[in-house]
Parts: sequence; C-alpha cells; structure tokens
Amino acid sequence: MKNYTSSHARFFPHKSTFVLLFLGLFPSLIFSQDYRTINAYMEDFAKNELYVKKSLMDYSVTIVESKLYTRTQYAAERIITKLENVNTMLKTNNKGFEGNTSLRDGFIKMNQKTIDCLKNGTLILSDYEYQASLPLAEIAENFVRKERELRSYYDELEIYEATKKSFAQQNKFPLKVIKRKNILVYNAFQNLLFYKMNVLDEKLVSIVMEKDKAGFSECLRMLDAMNLETMDKTAEYRNDYTDTSLNDASAQYADFIAEQKAKLSPLFNDYADQYNSLKRLKDKVSPETTETIDEYNNAVINFNAKKKLFYTVFNNIQATKDKLYNNWLDTNSSFLKRNAKFDSIYANTIVSESDKS
Repeated sequence: MKNYTSSHARFFPHKSTFVLLFLGLFPSLIFSQDYRTINAYMEDFAKNELYVKKSLMDYSVTIVESKLYTRTQYAAERIITKLENVNTMLKTNNKGFEGNTSLRDGFIKMNQKTIDCLKNGTLILSDYEYQASLPLAEIAENFVRKERELRSYYDELEIYEATKKSFAQQNKFPLKVIKRKNILVYNAFQNLLFYKMNVLDEKLVSIVMEKDKAGFSECLRMLDAMNLETMDKTAEYRNDYTDTSLNDASAQYADFIAEQKAKLSPLFNDYADQYNSLKRLKDKVSPETTETIDEYNNAVINFNAKKKLFYTVFNNIQATKDKLYNNWLDTNSSFLKRNAKFDSIYANTIVSESDKS
C-alpha cells in the first residue's frame, strides 16, 4: 500500500487512458489503381478502415500501463507521420471512381482532423500529473475544451460516414448501414469520464500534500459535480450496448471517488488545523519558558496524532482506489474484446440478402 505521509508520491504517476481513434494507419491503400467496378473501389476503402479499427483496438487492449504515457506520445508521432504520408499520396495519385473524388476527399479531411487532434492533445488523455499541477479553475476550463474538441472530432467522423453513404448512393453501391452506436465513440466518452475523475482525484492528492483546506474543499465540490455528471451520462449511455459492464464500472468508480468526502473531510480539516497551529507556534517569537516548551510539545503530539489518524484512512482509501482503477482498465479491455468484432470486410460493407429481407 502506498504511504503518502513521507513523500509527495502521486496517486497515478503513469496510469492514463489512450482515447481510441477512428482513422490511423493505412499501409495497404492502392493509390494509383484505376478501378473497373465500384465494388472493387469500395472494398479497398473497407479493407483499410477495418485494418485501422483492428489495429487501434488491439493497441488499446494490450498497451502496457507502466509505459503508457511514453508509448502514447510515440504512437501519436508515428500515426501523424503515417497520416501525413497517406494524405500526400491520396492527393497526388488517387483519382477517385469515374472522376468522383468525394470519398477520397472525405478520407483526407478525416485524416487531417485526426492529425490536428493528435497534435493539440485532444485524443490523448494521459496528462493527469500535468493537469493536477494547474489551478482548479484552469482544470475545469480544460475539461470543457477537451470535451468540445473530442465531440468535434467525432462529429467529423459522422461527416465522413455521411460522405461515404452519399458516395455509395451516387454509384448505386449497396452500402450496409450499422445502426448500433459506434464502439470507438462510446469508448472514447467513457474514457473521458474516467480521465476527468482521475485528474480531479490526482489534484486532491496534491492538495492534501499541501495541507490546503480551501483547495481541499473546492476540489471536493468539483468531484461532487463530476459524480453527478458521471451518473447522468452513464444513465444516458446505458442503452447504447446490452453489455453494460464498462458503464457500470465507470459509475462504481465515480461513486467511490465521491465517497471520499465523508470519510476524509473531518479528518483532513483537523489535521490541517493542527498543522497551522503548530506552524504558528514555530514562527512565534517569544522567550523560551517551561510553559512555551510544554505548549509546543503538546502541539507536536496533537499534530502527529491527527496526522496518523488522517493518513491511516487516506492510505486505505488509496489502496482500494488502486484496485477499482485497475478493475476499470480490465473491464475496458474485456468490453472491447467482447464487442469490437469485425468479421468479413465485404460482408460488413455490402448489404446481404438476409439484411434486405
């Protein structure tokens, strides 16, 4: 169990969440081929989209937690380079189908949006420690910005899907439309809830180390608001998938984070008050007498007692929180493995006879 009484150890020094991207690596695009049929043209797009989804899903499931921050940074740089090369090749060599380049252009636009969001950090939720170093007001502003940018990114995904549907209709291609909630979008916003909770909790830990009563109270207020937001959104997401395991894990984690308030507030306030009393005695300029020495010694004893009482509860909470954190990650991984199933590319793209009936 971590002991927070002797150092400024951070609750989650390396743990973070990589938001799933829709587009990423396209190694098998055929840029200069003249397609004789619309089916061949669309199948090449389907192959590359499927490759991307599988690659990014596998990455999200298997990534090593202790190396997550550095690996997400490396992955971002690698994907940016690939996408920039893909866009250059598409612009130079892809002629579309019978002169219609709308699908190609939509693909390029989606790629560029991915590049922009990787560069500005929208798609990488791995900066707990940095965020926790900021004032609470700035953290709140960053949350709003992050969610706005993430929604903008997935709006672009929907635009691309609409472009593909329109392109298919123009070329009389029977595109299969999957009405289920896009799993990458669903997972991204579950990740965002998890990210917000962990940033605020990391901030709470840093405030505890500083013995800041006002900051502690304000951070708990924000955690209460975050709990309400999580409950509202998990209720909203509940019908998106019959498998509600990830949704349930998010709600459970949010409740535990919020429950810290009742357990820690009285103990922390006593501990911080006693710390301030002891500090005032240390800073007090007065003749050293038996009375002043006794007063100081009693203050030290009281401080140590309140400190021990607070950290006994605090460290127990952190140990349980570690388990719930890891449970959320395991649940997330299992959820993706169960639900992110991609079968035959052509079958997933073309409307089958059974789908028509």
